Amino acid sequence: MGDVKYWEDLAAAPVRRFGPLVFSGALLDQLLDLMGEKHPVHDSDSFAQGTDRRQRIVPGGFIHSITSGWVVQHGSPAAIVGMRRFGWDFVRPLYPDTPFWFTTSTDRAAEIDDRIGLIETTRRVFDENDRTYAIGRMSVVLLRRAERPATTGRAQ
Repeated sequence: MGDVKYWEDLAAAPVRRFGPLVFSGALLDQLLDLMGEKHPVHDSDSFAQGTDRRQRIVPGGFIHSITSGWVVQHGSPAAIVGMRRFGWDFVRPLYPDTPFWFTTSTDRAAEIDDRIGLIETTRRVFDENDRTYAIGRMSVVLLRRAERPATTGRAQ
């Protein structure tokens, strides 16, 4: 796991790209059972096909969770102390066992005080042909990097 990212690291960060990821059908089954998320469009291929989908679809909340977790596992955890808001627009259905990628970009950064700052980001989830599945917008509060006083090397 990489070093923790603070507000200063993300305030002017370039666009970060991750993937490919695959949300497997087995993982979908496991999470549907664990969470009790049994809406038929997520749990039943035949129901989903009756709604003009090819098969059941991955719930949007799971898309948020797996992309956030991927950043922590394959990038760096961020020193997030709170979330102000987040919202997603789901443009196309994401089917299990379909490779996808995502980017995270910093849209705005603002200092709150000498300890914390606000970062607003956009996360775009897309396929190999750059067709968008979902767009997430998040506003999070992060710790700022603490200024450490110089030490003399002597215990006091």
